[in-house]
Amino acid sequence: MLRFRLSLLLAAALLLSLGASVFLSVALFERHQAQELTALLRRELQRVVSLMADPTVGERLLNAGYEHLSLQLVGSDGLVVVPAGDPPPIPLGEGWQEWGEKRVLVTSAAWTLGGRVPIGTIRLGYDGEEALATRNALRTSLLLAASVTALLAGVVALVILRRQLRPLAQLAEQAGALQPADPRLELPPLANDEVGRVGAALQLAVTAIRERQRDERQALAGVAHELAAPLTVVAGQLEALAAHDPSPQLRAARDAARELLHTSQDLLTLARGELRLPVELSVVALAEVAARVCAEYPGVRFEASTSGLVVGNQERLAQVVRNLIRNAVQATPSADGVRVNVYGEDDAVVLTVVDDGSGLDDEVLIHLFDQNFTRKAARGGAGIGLGVVKALVEAHGGTVTPARVSGGGTSFTVRLPSLDTELDA
Repeated sequence: MLRFRLSLLLAAALLLSLGASVFLSVALFERHQAQELTALLRRELQRVVSLMADPTVGERLLNAGYEHLSLQLVGSDGLVVVPAGDPPPIPLGEGWQEWGEKRVLVTSAAWTLGGRVPIGTIRLGYDGEEALATRNALRTSLLLAASVTALLAGVVALVILRRQLRPLAQLAEQAGALQPADPRLELPPLANDEVGRVGAALQLAVTAIRERQRDERQALAGVAHELAAPLTVVAGQLEALAAHDPSPQLRAARDAARELLHTSQDLLTLARGELRLPVELSVVALAEVAARVCAEYPGVRFEASTSGLVVGNQERLAQVVRNLIRNAVQATPSADGVRVNVYGEDDAVVLTVVDDGSGLDDEVLIHLFDQNFTRKAARGGAGIGLGVVKALVEAHGGTVTPARVSGGGTSFTVRLPSLDTELDA
């Protein structure tokens, strides 16, 4: 996530800057320390050279002790003349050198007799153990201070970073919770920064989507309303004609007109946004509603072992049953292959609509309730009926589940809370 990545980057930058600061501080200290000690050593060497010009003073000088300093007179043959005892000679050169088991800062000058005849070298070494210990102590102290500083700064930075990213997290949460069918965005007050501009842009986009949806629903409602009036007349006339002339052609025309009329009602329901509005509830006998709808489709077999009392809207429940039966009849060669059953199960009233058609595959089952998906897509179906079914069933607190039937066919099972369950709640 963004906060974690930013925290890592911040911590890495902080550690890098502190590490560079510690390294630079130690390097500058070491350089300054070496320069000071070298200058001191050179001054001492010049003083020794000057004093060695006086034999009496030189003898006292050679016998004197120096804290941290080692003075040697080394002959031209490389052997130490003073002090006695054949100690190892101090290395020639300038700077830090290894001498025995010590690390010393060395310098040297010519040793002459009477200031003219060279007889060897005067070598001076400074025991650097204390200086190196001081350097190591400084390095350790700086590293410890940098670690503590990094820890404290990291904690403070994380707190500040979390506070600064909180509006972005809220914005992401609001965007993730947007409902495609009814997008709404309620953002907290945002600062006039990048996050605030993103929030304002998202708010404008959501507002534009809602306005577009409203315009589309109004246009769809107008079309559905214009279709409903003439279709009602046509369907009524065909119903009357079919009652006196039972010819197959007339019955097919009547069924087609009835199908178009119900489809226009579904369109009008979608256009008005009624699927998102609370339904007007009353006590409804689901078995009576299902029986009445089944009578509109001769050949559909209906059974009921209970009256199926539920709390719901009779018109909307009839729309649910009608859409399921229409879907089943269209999937079978004949309405005789459709069975509707109403029964009680635990605390629910169950409606099943089963057909013996060709059945559904897994992909169709997954997308079956999508508004623009239909297994009749190859024949130009709109695929809105089952979407309306799902929305209306959920508005009644129930569920609808499709499944394949063994041997071929499809079943839809609608479960609604029974009246007794609603009263107990």
